[in-house]
Amino acid sequence: MGKNTEMLKCFFKVMTDKNENVVVPDMYAPDVYNIDYDFLHKQKLYNLIFDIDNTILPVNEINIPESLIELFNQLDKKGFNILIVSNNSKERVIPVAYKLETGYLFKADKPKASAFDKALVALDAKKENTAMIGDQMLTDIKGANEYGIYSILVDPVSNSYDIKTGTSRILQNIMTKKLEKRKVFMRNNYYKK
Repeated sequence: MGKNTEMLKCFFKVMTDKNENVVVPDMYAPDVYNIDYDFLHKQKLYNLIFDIDNTILPVNEINIPESLIELFNQLDKKGFNILIVSNNSKERVIPVAYKLETGYLFKADKPKASAFDKALVALDAKKENTAMIGDQMLTDIKGANEYGIYSILVDPVSNSYDIKTGTSRILQNIMTKKLEKRKVFMRNNYYKK
């Protein structure tokens, strides 16, 4: 089953009150700068998988802010292993990973388990010591939750999308309204567990 089919099936399950927890993150933060990394470290979540588009950078943005470089440097000094995992192309992912001096996977095919299999191999990590950080419930969070790794949702850094992320964002917005109505997930109500 392809990733788009998998995302659509998940969307319809959540909308029909089935398996809504698969898209609810373990932690929710406004952005990557406000994640409680000390908490993650205490939980022995030493391996961090970051999405790119609208998680750490706006879609198709090539200029890496100094604050992001500094964040990745601080995380490295604290002993975190970092990997960028994106469904985007090699041309998008490699320049970002190069500037952030980190490992990467492109065309990862999240939310499929194979994306997380490859990520754990690249990090030489175990599930119980790994967290996924992303802005998309239907790819990043669903994939992490089903795979059994800690999931962290952040608000998107930009309101601009491309055709690939735009469709998922529309579905996520519809789904989030349903989750808020059922009081399962509330936008801007940040937490960690």
